[in-house]
Amino acid sequence: MKDQIRAQLLSEMGFSQKAIEILEQNLNMGIMDDPTITAQYEGSCGDILMLALKINNNCIEDAMYEYIGCAGLQSCASAMTEMIKQKSIDDLSNFKADDIVNYLGGIPESKYECAEIARNTLLTALNNFRKMNLTEKENSKFENV
Repeated sequence: MKDQIRAQLLSEMGFSQKAIEILEQNLNMGIMDDPTITAQYEGSCGDILMLALKINNNCIEDAMYEYIGCAGLQSCASAMTEMIKQKSIDDLSNFKADDIVNYLGGIPESKYECAEIARNTLLTALNNFRKMNLTEKENSKFENV
């Protein structure tokens, strides 16, 4: 009964049925064992998203998240982690918050910042991964000298 009330409230707020279903499933929420890279981003609202990625051959094999915040952030983070799996890092260079909102089929306009937080966390993780790889390549140059 409690879940039905929550779903009704979310629907009245402007969450699509797809967004509500994603929320109910807690898709990709949790702690990842041995991630390749992690990132954290805090929105101006105070919500925080922590993202963990497993990357192999510049392809995202798995993505998980933890968050401190609202249902909007949870739905956007779940959607984003589903959307980026099996994508190459290059494919995600033009990833936009609107992509998340469209994937969800709609969220309240007041929650669009949540999609921005998810996107910004992903971009932070990918930038950290690129920097890590550049550093490893630079270090390996000196190992062969």
